[in-house]
Amino acid sequence: MKHQLRAGARVAWLPYVTFSTLSLAMACQGSIGNPTKPDGKPQTTETCTPADLSTCAGSEVQVSKRIVRLTFNQVVASLRSLLGNTLGDQIAGNDAYALVDSVHRTFPPLSNPRETASIGDTNWDKGDRMAQQAAQYLFDNFATITGCSGATLTDSCAQTFARTFAARAYRRPLTSDETGDLDKVYTDVKALGSSVQESTQFAVYAVLDSPSFLYRTELGAGASADGPLSPYELASQLSFFLTDAPPDPPLLEAAAGGMLATEAQLRAQADRILATDAARKNLHDAMMSYFAIPTLETIVIDSGTNPAWNNVLRSSMYHESDLFLGDVLANGKLADLITTRKSRINQALAPIYGVSWPPAGVTLDADGFGLVDLPDSRAGMLTQGGFLVARARPQAGSVVGRGLLVNAAMLCNVNPAFPTELAGEIAKATAMLGTATEKEKAAYRADKSRPCSGCHPNFDPFGLALENFDTIAQYRTSDSLGRPIDAAVTLPPSAGCTKVNGAVEMAAAFARENTFTNCVVKNVMSYALAQTTIGVSTNSCANRAVVDRFNAAGEKTFTSLIREIAVSQTLTVRNAGVGP
Repeated sequence: MKHQLRAGARVAWLPYVTFSTLSLAMACQGSIGNPTKPDGKPQTTETCTPADLSTCAGSEVQVSKRIVRLTFNQVVASLRSLLGNTLGDQIAGNDAYALVDSVHRTFPPLSNPRETASIGDTNWDKGDRMAQQAAQYLFDNFATITGCSGATLTDSCAQTFARTFAARAYRRPLTSDETGDLDKVYTDVKALGSSVQESTQFAVYAVLDSPSFLYRTELGAGASADGPLSPYELASQLSFFLTDAPPDPPLLEAAAGGMLATEAQLRAQADRILATDAARKNLHDAMMSYFAIPTLETIVIDSGTNPAWNNVLRSSMYHESDLFLGDVLANGKLADLITTRKSRINQALAPIYGVSWPPAGVTLDADGFGLVDLPDSRAGMLTQGGFLVARARPQAGSVVGRGLLVNAAMLCNVNPAFPTELAGEIAKATAMLGTATEKEKAAYRADKSRPCSGCHPNFDPFGLALENFDTIAQYRTSDSLGRPIDAAVTLPPSAGCTKVNGAVEMAAAFARENTFTNCVVKNVMSYALAQTTIGVSTNSCANRAVVDRFNAAGEKTFTSLIREIAVSQTLTVRNAGVGP
């Protein structure tokens, strides 16, 4: 199989599924009290009131003028663009840099603790060592890279190369001051008796350690006035969003020629870039991280209670999700991500999904995977093995874990912090409820007399709707004790208080009510802006504007959604003042 998992692979940090909000955490504090036998009553007798989404918050322009650092992946991509793939491969494959590869990145990227929003003592050394390695590579391959050799091995040739290199590294033309500073580095080093090659090496090193290379600006005509990004800033914003790499020559030419001034011009460039392999791979890898699929690499499943589990199945689930996202993102509708029954599976996955093997009339690829229709109990990513197992416990699926994942990944709600001060009492309640059904456990947590009632009703219903799937995502109608599973729930207010019975109806509700679309826009917008601190919420006017244009356009594809985000005012216009 081509896509085996790597031993010791790093797991993606997923800030959208972490438990961090003060208001919800406070609601989960207090004393659990004396546990009593759960009575299995509904989680609440109060009327569920859907969240009011009649008006949106703020304006489409949500972000202030700011300066944004490149991620280390973007730095490496820039070095590839500047000095070639050989150097890029050397740096990307060097474990000493501890780079996060494209699938294991965070969502958004600068929320990774290995990155952070600014360059400081903890991460400066990594970037500086990359710059030194790149400068040495230039020295070692000087004639090939610079074109300066023989009769052209002159200061004039070398300095012309250094200026051109700096403009490419900065993704814009140099100012006169920058040209003077760069020339001074070259001449100062040359005055010490250094060769042309050594002087150029130090000039390039200075460029690669410069803030103009390591950061990109979003200041427009000036930091003190509202307005659009400059043409070169737009080019960088668009390219780093879509490809995780610097602008290519056609995009820089468009910026230089004033051809990014209108929405139509920006759309044309977005469409051109979205058709490239670089954009497809970048967005595919980003969505693998979005759905937490890399968590499969290290998830622990007890093979004693789940004898069908093994590393072949683990790898098969990972590859299925990889292929599934490739198919839907390239050819399907956005809603297909959570509603389609089509997926590519292999012989190891067939019994998990209840599919006879080999499937009649299905052509298998070189890895033994083929496109099939899954049973009508399945609904896209929501019921896929990779998604469900990624939040399982070693011996059982987790209503709470799955509920939290759906709450964050499908609805973009912020999950509460675990109340560590109640850990002991929670353990007692867990032991007392050991043989209760999952519905009874959820009812206990939702009881208004319990401190957990402020949190769990907001996400437990999502996990309960997935209870027909066991630890390793096999469909079942009864639990481990042989009791019938009741997957009928009323979804929380954030999901419209819709009554659903099971995962398929829940997925349909998410798609029908724009719940999932709102969330994807919000998360991808944060990804495009590189930070979670921007404050673009699912009910912001920034989000609403993209969703409305996406629905009005009619395509309803992932690509059309990305296009609407790329040309939105949220990405192209900034408020006055330097933001976070």
